[in-house]
Amino acid sequence: MTDGRVIAEIRLSHPELVLNRTIRAVPEMTTELEYQAVADPGAYYLFFKVYGGDFDAFDAAVAEDPTVAESVVTVEAGEFRIYRMLLTSTDHLVLPEAANLGMRILQARDADPDGGWLATLEVPEMAALQRFREHCADRGVGFSVVRLYRADDDAGAEFGLTPVQRETLVAAYEHGYFEDPRDASVDDLGDLLGVSPSAVSGRLRRGVRNLVESTLLR
Repeated sequence: MTDGRVIAEIRLSHPELVLNRTIRAVPEMTTELEYQAVADPGAYYLFFKVYGGDFDAFDAAVAEDPTVAESVVTVEAGEFRIYRMLLTSTDHLVLPEAANLGMRILQARDADPDGGWLATLEVPEMAALQRFREHCADRGVGFSVVRLYRADDDAGAEFGLTPVQRETLVAAYEHGYFEDPRDASVDDLGDLLGVSPSAVSGRLRRGVRNLVESTLLR
């Protein structure tokens, strides 16, 4: 993949990644990184868009999250909120280095209810992606490629689904999750796929949303 714009979906994982504990505590919520800002030396702020669940539960989880020193709602729009959060540490903050290496951060969101982040990056050259992998390793942050494709490769996009979303949706269909009454539960699918029921629920929710966005809303 040397020609055209290359898009890489990268899963980042570490127990001390920002909001990791909160993501696990309220798996029904979706958290997306909006942008980053440095207020002054030693103060690093991230802005997040949060939606899809109980904001009171989210706020309670953030209050106990060791990665956040301060959390303020800057936009409240009913269905979603924008939070400005002051980090307690930048030791495991790796996405700024992706930008330093010339990669454009297209999206960063909670990867699964089990924690971690999924970053979608526009990669100018594969050597930059390798250097970013090495940077993550130096910080002790887990790095795994979920999907890699050219931006103009419609077939590679698979209706906006990640491989795990596609796998989960297919398994749900084949085992009767969408039947009425259901022949399989999220617990059954979790046992089948080797993940927690909350992870199955998150994958199904995001997969269906991506299908709608990529088909019905085009």
